[in-house]
Amino acid sequence: MINFKPKIPAMLGALAVLTAGAAHAELLEYTFKAPDGTQRSLTPNANYANPTGNISFALSAGIDRKVKISVLRSDGTVVSTATSHLLGATDRITVGGKSYYGAELQLPAPVGGAYTIRAEILASDGSTVQTDEYPLTVDVTPPTYSSLAPVYSNYGQVTSGDVWKLGLGGSEDNAFLLSGISDESPIKGVKAKLYRQDGSLYKDVSVNYDDANGQARQSFQSGFFPASDLDEVFTLQFEISDSAGNSYLSPRQKVMFDSITNAPSAPFGVYDPSSTNNLGPGLTGFVAYTEGMTVKTNPIKLAWRVPRDNWHEYREGGINMTNALGEMSKVGEDASYVYLVTTAPYGNTDGNYWRWVNFGQWGGGGIAYNLTLSPSAPKSPRLLGVDYNYSDIGWSSFYRYWVNNSVLPVTVSSIRVKVEPRPYVQTAVHRGSCEIPVGQDSCVIANSFTMAKGTTGYVHDNATVFNPDKSLRSNPLWAEVNWNDQHYPQLSQQFDQNSKVFTLFVNQPGRGAYFDRLRLRSAWIEDSKGNKLSPTGGLIANNWENYTYQWDLKTLPEGQYSLVAAAEEMHGPLTRQPMFQITSDRTPPTMTLSVADGAAIQTLDDVVITLADAIDPSPKLTSIALVGGPANDKVQLSWREESKGRFRLEYPVMFPSLKEGESYTLTVSGEDAQGNAVQKAVGFEYKPRQVMLADGMDGKVMVPAVTHEFVHADGKRIIETKPLTLSDGAVVTGSYDVFATLRSDAKVPLVVNGVRIEPGQTMGIMSQHDFGASGGRLSIPVKPAVPDVVGSSSLLVMTSAPNSPILVVDINTW
Repeated sequence: MINFKPKIPAMLGALAVLTAGAAHAELLEYTFKAPDGTQRSLTPNANYANPTGNISFALSAGIDRKVKISVLRSDGTVVSTATSHLLGATDRITVGGKSYYGAELQLPAPVGGAYTIRAEILASDGSTVQTDEYPLTVDVTPPTYSSLAPVYSNYGQVTSGDVWKLGLGGSEDNAFLLSGISDESPIKGVKAKLYRQDGSLYKDVSVNYDDANGQARQSFQSGFFPASDLDEVFTLQFEISDSAGNSYLSPRQKVMFDSITNAPSAPFGVYDPSSTNNLGPGLTGFVAYTEGMTVKTNPIKLAWRVPRDNWHEYREGGINMTNALGEMSKVGEDASYVYLVTTAPYGNTDGNYWRWVNFGQWGGGGIAYNLTLSPSAPKSPRLLGVDYNYSDIGWSSFYRYWVNNSVLPVTVSSIRVKVEPRPYVQTAVHRGSCEIPVGQDSCVIANSFTMAKGTTGYVHDNATVFNPDKSLRSNPLWAEVNWNDQHYPQLSQQFDQNSKVFTLFVNQPGRGAYFDRLRLRSAWIEDSKGNKLSPTGGLIANNWENYTYQWDLKTLPEGQYSLVAAAEEMHGPLTRQPMFQITSDRTPPTMTLSVADGAAIQTLDDVVITLADAIDPSPKLTSIALVGGPANDKVQLSWREESKGRFRLEYPVMFPSLKEGESYTLTVSGEDAQGNAVQKAVGFEYKPRQVMLADGMDGKVMVPAVTHEFVHADGKRIIETKPLTLSDGAVVTGSYDVFATLRSDAKVPLVVNGVRIEPGQTMGIMSQHDFGASGGRLSIPVKPAVPDVVGSSSLLVMTSAPNSPILVVDINTW
């Protein structure tokens, strides 16, 4: 008969212990508080960190192991260390949404410097089973820089004082240049932040960072500022971040910007020598401009009207006009406008000579009109084109951009100018001069020059045609002939053997010359035979003459390579630099699992994993996930390497698969040194050996539904087992912990040996039980934790003895 005992709700998971062998220790992550108070979590391979206070390390291992963490100086001496208790069935931690057996240990954050983090798995006797080491540089100091200034800030821009006043400049790329960037850790990135006058954030953009020169460049030529007429005060800041997590925000700099010209789109008036009209202050003899009207003089005389609040004398962001073709004068003003008068040869509106000029800018607006020249007025010369007589291609246009250095030397022996005929002698001027007789359309200038090997140059001379007294001149044309065989790209390189990331630094001497036609065309990687390769990557930073390229060499097609870095300037100068030999492996390792899908196993020792790779002699496992069972558990497992490429599992707590739908799925992932991944999954049923109850009740016990601990009529406890034996039949001896798990579908929580266990819980119920003294048996009291609940509760009892059997008991309350 049974003395009253309550029912046990859940099935206990069996606990298996680690067997001998090299176990896989894993530092999963470490967390800490940064200097700015934020909580940070880093992966073990982060290498750089900025911890303050204590660091919490999450380490995984198997059951019946300890984990140990140590911080070592570069000379190997220990800064601090901590060791966990012996891990048991309840020692589960969650990292990155995944569950592991392991522990979290804390150490004080070391002072700044280079250290090694040593993670160890210890056996129960304290001996080291596995050691893994990770480099760590502690850096709590933000980055610094030496200067911040706009570059190419000419044309009256103001770049000192409390408020910078900037414009669009000239042909150069106006930019903010942050120089002298330095840090104990690598710079992770630079950002530019622009705030509007109302305090709202307008821009927060990543900035090109030139690591080789410690500079960051942010162009403001276009797209950085909103359209502005030097009428809003912006605030500019740069944020520099390092790999350790520190950041520095530069002092707030006030900036104004002018990109709006609002110049008149047409003349206000046209001079008529026969008119006495007064169009405005100082504009006697001018008539109102209309599209297509006739102009009676050449040079033509035009009037312009500009609002006072857009004229440079009355507002700094206002406009001005320059005119090298003739007169430009302010002739009057009133309460609303400023009035200008200009003269110029008819048809000549070339902006190099005549243009509107905005603040901080070479120009700002062009000159345009639609006028018909009176037949009574003299015609201006009209230049149609200019040809050079090249030694390699003969006569051709003087628009010959980017003469390739492969054709040098090239000599120009003479120059031909083509015009519209005129009833007067025309004089063409370009690197010399020649006269074009009346009614003729060309002449040849006796001038020569040579584009020699080893040199660089730019022919950009003006060509203009004049009438005899030079009162009239043609529209100008400008030669565009440039070459370069002097400034070759200069290369330096950097390769990260672990990540297989290759960085190429290219310096292009002379960058920006010839209106930035002298610049780098491209850089690439090729093999020793000159074949271009296309790994993932490319240009990551353009700091004017300094370029940074980066490629992931893991993405090269499979094969062996002798790599060469190459860079070419726009005119053809090409530099090649040998790199190194590399073997690209794109084939994943081969993985086999010893267990067939759907098989039943008695122990996880039945699972053997093999991993091999044709290139990498030591491919590695990266994760093993176990999912399923009666409790639908999900846990990441540790493993041990028995021999090279042969692995076995460390033991978790597992429920037996006692009915359909309680199978497990084991998913194993691995990779080789180049990151090629392989993954295999296998489903199996867990059927461990089971020990029987001593009374032969076939694993079922009936107890009253009251919170009273009953015993059998012979005085024995509710759970009395036969001797537990190992796989070889030997009775378990020695002292081991005993655990009990109540399956999650249990109807009643139970008190097992004085320990309350809720459905789904695993609890230690005996510490270091002496199996030698008990003859290998278990004697365990059990009672319901709550009264008056009828039903069945499955209890699983296990020990930490390696490969020992489990006990499954259905506690039925009535």
